[in-house]
Amino acid sequence: MDNKVPELRDSLSEVPFRISMCFKDIQLAIGTAFTYLYQGQLYLVTNWHNVTGREPSTLKLKSGEAAIPDRLRIEIPVMVGTATTKSLGPETICLEWRETEFLLYEDTGEYPTKPVWYEHPQHGHEIDVVVAPIGVPEGISVCPANDSKLNLSAVLLRPSLDVFILGFPRGMSGGAKFPVWKRGSIASEPEIDVDNLPKILIDTATREGMSGSPVYLCQIGYFQSEEKYDEGGYQRCLGEGRRFLGVYSGRIGDDNFQAQLGIVWKASVIEEIIQAAQVGRSSFELSCTS
Repeated sequence: MDNKVPELRDSLSEVPFRISMCFKDIQLAIGTAFTYLYQGQLYLVTNWHNVTGREPSTLKLKSGEAAIPDRLRIEIPVMVGTATTKSLGPETICLEWRETEFLLYEDTGEYPTKPVWYEHPQHGHEIDVVVAPIGVPEGISVCPANDSKLNLSAVLLRPSLDVFILGFPRGMSGGAKFPVWKRGSIASEPEIDVDNLPKILIDTATREGMSGSPVYLCQIGYFQSEEKYDEGGYQRCLGEGRRFLGVYSGRIGDDNFQAQLGIVWKASVIEEIIQAAQVGRSSFELSCTS
């Protein structure tokens, strides 16, 4: 019998992981998160509505349980040894998935008031992205969205280019707890903010569970770089170009037209949030009239 070890063919599949939003032992919803590396510190990145359980525009609770999450259950890959594979050689890393708990508040009790996450310093929860500094125990294998091994480049953004949202629609995985890749295309001018906020619209059909997913631009063949020639004009490249586009946060509506349009918060907001380190407001202190 051939004891072939399945190989991961694309490192981008290592970036996201599935999360469950919970109040104590009660699961409220499923989403997606990933990590981002900045000046040697690792950060957890996901949507504001994932950690608060509230709709950003109205502050209404999203869960049918009328409950607010106080922790995340995160499925993370752990290195358990090495194996020999035909294409990768004798020191291929083997992984298994384990569930760990990430507390969303420093304090405990029925109504905690000290969140561990940061929000955007200017727009707050209007930007549906949060980050939280995390430590990674020995043996944990995570791949930050901006990891150098992903060979990302400054591909020139423009409408119609292909993007991929890597997440877990309705909690579904693409096998072995790795993400599903959902294709889309840039549907707005990327240099122009939508609703005066740093977001891009994409044309795609997604489902709940993908909120918090990393989004990547992927171009194969001929593409342009943001780098310019000395004499002017954007540099032309041949091969494969990839760029981290930002954080997916869901569709803009529920009708047949709006459900085909998704929101991606630009990658730049992650470092803006990290640099400001503005602690978020407890969801237990918010109300629909705030």
